[in-house]
Amino acid sequence: MSFAIARTFPTRHALTRTLPWLAAAVSIGVLIFHLATDLPRHQWLTGASEADLTVESTVKAKVEPVATPSGSATTVSLSEIKCKTAGVSTESVRADRLAAEMGVAGRIEVDSDRRVEVRSRAPAVVREVHVVLGQQVKRGQPLATLDSPDVGTARLNLRAKQRELLTARIEADWKTKIADTVAMLAPQIVKGVDPEVLEKEFADKPLGAFRGILLQAYSQFDIAAHEEEKTTKLRGQQIIGEHPAILAKHTRQGLQAGLFSAIEQAKFDAAQQTRLANQAMKLAESAVVDAGQRLRILGVDENIQDLIDHADQVDKVAIDDDVTLYRIVAPFDGTIITKSAVLSQRADPIDLLFTLADLSDVWVTANVPESDLAKLPNIQGGTVRLSATAYAGRIFDAKLLSVGALVDPLTRTVPLLAQADNREGLLRPGMFARILLDSPVSEQVLTVPAASVVEVEGRTSVFQPVGSDAEHPSFGLRPIVTGREVGDRIVVKSGLKEGDVVVAGGAFVLKSELILQSSPDED
Repeated sequence: MSFAIARTFPTRHALTRTLPWLAAAVSIGVLIFHLATDLPRHQWLTGASEADLTVESTVKAKVEPVATPSGSATTVSLSEIKCKTAGVSTESVRADRLAAEMGVAGRIEVDSDRRVEVRSRAPAVVREVHVVLGQQVKRGQPLATLDSPDVGTARLNLRAKQRELLTARIEADWKTKIADTVAMLAPQIVKGVDPEVLEKEFADKPLGAFRGILLQAYSQFDIAAHEEEKTTKLRGQQIIGEHPAILAKHTRQGLQAGLFSAIEQAKFDAAQQTRLANQAMKLAESAVVDAGQRLRILGVDENIQDLIDHADQVDKVAIDDDVTLYRIVAPFDGTIITKSAVLSQRADPIDLLFTLADLSDVWVTANVPESDLAKLPNIQGGTVRLSATAYAGRIFDAKLLSVGALVDPLTRTVPLLAQADNREGLLRPGMFARILLDSPVSEQVLTVPAASVVEVEGRTSVFQPVGSDAEHPSFGLRPIVTGREVGDRIVVKSGLKEGDVVVAGGAFVLKSELILQSSPDED
């Protein structure tokens, strides 16, 4: 009896210790069961991972038509008459042998011939900045306004030279008028016109010092002539002797010679003074030109001819003129690609303020491996194709500028440079690109007419005839993956096979009808 009791107590104690562990095991089993039922059945049974499913779906997307969104039509039907009116025609997918395409990694860069670093040509302080980074500017548009003492000094010197030019012009004009008057007076004196008449006639005409010289010499000659005439008469009447008559005659001759000498000298002196005055005026004009050129050296574009023509307005302009003002303007149409100019910044000639570039054309640079050099001569007409990651499926044309003559000994490549039209502004400097070249090796590819390819809801597709109703033909939309465009045909990478029939003409009309059928009816 005591033995039985001793055997029972240990068994009951063991069960008590085991029960918690059994309860935990049951809970874990229930949890595993629920997890198993929540996972997709086919994945649980086959053990396929999420990455495997992704790859499988991607492959199917390349070779199978992509399902359109729910509610969107994939088939369009037209009447036979409407098909003829729209010019719907079909063509079979064909296999063509084309040159294999070779791609070379490249980079979009700024055309260095249309890129300029804008700096101040004179020490200055930035007063105002007129542009921001990335802004497009026109030729002559102000970029910044500066304060420059050097420009102010040069501008004041220009004003002084303009005043000297104004004085020289007045002097030259005066000398010219005197010379003209002397040229008019001399023949009148030679003709013997009465001095009193000449004095009245030329009283209001400029003669300067020549008035006294010529008219005085003429008056003295006229007196001597009358004296000679009087003594000649008295000598003829035997009133006076021979000596006074001879004396009067020689006096008249001497004064006549002096008069002609004075006329000759006056004409020469007047012309010479005119020449000297005109020369001084030319020198003054040259001084204005030099002063204007000094301003141009400092970056101030002055109209020098206007400064010469309107020297008489220098004092009016100087009253309100801000002589230290200095504007930096755009040398050509372009885009601000760098900007470091800020308000109150000191700007020395070595300081870069802006970088302006014309991005209507960009350069494309690439390094062609030495092993691919044989493929370069196949470029027809110096034109290459270009693709960019940012614009998938779009091909840009570029003009080949040069192919390097030397192979880089380190990289074993040859530099290639091309120029692409960028008036749309799509190609940005620094963007990676891929230059596409035709290889000497050919490959067989599937092609369809370019007119067959349409884009519906962001998917590249073609229309294919479906059904056999001739009176109401139907066309189904089939997504495809396209490659490059060769002439009037497009390479098909996947989605079609050789011999498949696609719509070659009227695809755009079918696309329009499909969109109309997919649109919800309006009340």
